[in-house]
Amino acid sequence: MKQSMTGTTTWFLPTPGELQTHWQHLNQRYFSGSLPPIAILWSPRLTSSVGMFASRGGPRTSTGQASREIRLSLPLFVKLADRTPYAEQELLNTIAHEMIHQWQFDLLKRRPDHGRAFLRKMQEMNRTGEVAITTYHSLEQEVLALSRFTWRCTDCGRIYRRQRKTIRPGRHHCGVCRGALHELPSPTFPVESQPVDHIPEHSIPLSPSGRSNRRIAEPHQLTLQLM
Repeated sequence: MKQSMTGTTTWFLPTPGELQTHWQHLNQRYFSGSLPPIAILWSPRLTSSVGMFASRGGPRTSTGQASREIRLSLPLFVKLADRTPYAEQELLNTIAHEMIHQWQFDLLKRRPDHGRAFLRKMQEMNRTGEVAITTYHSLEQEVLALSRFTWRCTDCGRIYRRQRKTIRPGRHHCGVCRGALHELPSPTFPVESQPVDHIPEHSIPLSPSGRSNRRIAEPHQLTLQLM
């Protein structure tokens, strides 16, 4: 954070080292230092959520610190910093959100979700007043601006947005109900901003045809979301 001569405040995206400093502080305060080290990275490709906890394998099969990471959406946080003075607080909230998923994965040995364990931990952390963790974000306009391709489930209506054309209706099904997916034309009109579920992509995944509906997120580089 830097104060300019005109009185306006400019927020600079934290470096990987500064992200780790945030993580270490939250780990000590809310998890008694019990979370093992994890990489926190800025992702230029993550646009459907501000953050994501990604892993190779499941919580009982993954080995080593390199098997999972926290990814943060570089494009969404850049846009957030341009329109609000609260980007730094949103970043802290996002890291805290993904750390609860890390806690579920590393300590509880469960696949991350937003079930009862998540909500209890979220409420416990929010009571301190330092963080305001939610299960949604309000960046619908930013998400739409970055999403070039959209698919809708023909059964339950779930929307899937991607910056790249990575969904193949012939191979993938809805991760909620396993319904068929239909590609929608690109939107040509503004959409009113509404809260969007803050869910890592592996929590409500696409379901490949004939396979389990759990998709393992491919670790890439991320941290600023956030899922």
